[in-house]
Amino acid sequence: MPTPSPLESATSRRRLALWSLAVIVLSGASLEGFIIPVLPRLQQDFAVTAAVGALATVIPTVVTVIVTPIAGTLADVHGAERVLGWLVAITAGGGLLSALAPEFWLFIVGQALQGFALGIIPVGFVIIRRLLPADAVRTASGILVAMSVAGAGIGVLLAGPILEASSRAVLYGVPTGLVAVGALGFFVARGRVVRELLGTTRLDWLGAGLLSTALLLLVMALASSSASGWLSPATLALLTLTIGTGVAWVRVEGRARTPMIDLTTLRSRGVGGAVLVGVAIGASYAPMVFLVPQLIAQPASSGFGWAASPSQTSVMLAVAYGAGIVASLAAGPLSRPFGIRGPATVALLVLAIGALTGLAAPTPTSLVISLILAGIGAGAGSTLVFASAATGASADKVGVSTALITISRAIGGALATQVVAGMISTSPSFADFQAAFVIAAAISAAGAITAALLLTRDTPRAALPHAIPEQ
Repeated sequence: MPTPSPLESATSRRRLALWSLAVIVLSGASLEGFIIPVLPRLQQDFAVTAAVGALATVIPTVVTVIVTPIAGTLADVHGAERVLGWLVAITAGGGLLSALAPEFWLFIVGQALQGFALGIIPVGFVIIRRLLPADAVRTASGILVAMSVAGAGIGVLLAGPILEASSRAVLYGVPTGLVAVGALGFFVARGRVVRELLGTTRLDWLGAGLLSTALLLLVMALASSSASGWLSPATLALLTLTIGTGVAWVRVEGRARTPMIDLTTLRSRGVGGAVLVGVAIGASYAPMVFLVPQLIAQPASSGFGWAASPSQTSVMLAVAYGAGIVASLAAGPLSRPFGIRGPATVALLVLAIGALTGLAAPTPTSLVISLILAGIGAGAGSTLVFASAATGASADKVGVSTALITISRAIGGALATQVVAGMISTSPSFADFQAAFVIAAAISAAGAITAALLLTRDTPRAALPHAIPEQ
């Protein structure tokens, strides 16, 4: 049997490394998605109230918004593979703790540690940019985004049946084991954890602290708005503190010698434009995923709902996740001949059409079409803005630039979801749902205009390095 050439061996190892990374992202995202459908059962098992049980969803979100930008920056400064190793170890530890915790407070600690999982995504983009030639970056970006969407969808769809058929240990233990297997495959393929030669740059801990505090205050403000309303003193105070901390962060970053986030990168079309489009994607897709379950769960006496069961709701949402996976995988190759701007604009328009389809009579057919279009638009659009940030940033800013996309989508989605939730909070009519769908469509249309005006058609070849050879 002939011995593989060095080039063939390097290509094979690179392929194994990237698919192992995809397994890590898929499994980590599924851990994040488990909690939503199984929370009522877990509250019963641990004998805690709904208010206490809600901590299992809030705390991982808080950890995620804090960890993601820091993980991206650490990957840029200290090496992506080293940071990936730490994130995998923390995520796996959280999964095991959630699987075996005898007390609810230990389960919560496990959930908090699992919040580190989404920090793997910006680190993954640093690795992709490092390993692949320019032409392959977008395709790999699509795979990474598709795996994160697929993982979340698998978590939502399978968590309930798995818990009912087996146990919490199996529910959390299997994906935790897959995270470990993916990590083993990645580091075997890479040979060793490489310490990239990125100089002696120090992390801007003051900037990281201020940004984390601002994001934490924003999450607290959103939680307060759900409980007390947007105009309550507590919500207004938290929003004021958020804005004040954000202003302080901007001032600190502007003066820092080595800022955590170089704000000048936001002036570029590749990064700044992608962040704005990312906000629009989150603010239009997340409300739709929230609205459809609320709509179909309304009693038949409402005249438009049909009292859908949790299983029916899971199947409906799986349609959107499935469409998003396919679109994510297709968007990268599609952008090679057509660039980023055009496909991204079309993706946002498809998302807007999906939202407008929600205005029709709420039949299974119309809602499935609405969710398919929304999944296609959000999946393709997300892949393209991630690719824009990954290829448009300088080589030492890829992690933090792609982390900004994750944060922008999350913040846009959280804010818009809270707005539409307030519109249907008490005895909603179908007209209330229609108004909420119009808001989602308007935001997506604004995102399409932003994409057409601010995104570059393509990233200049000179800005993209060739893949770094295997070491």
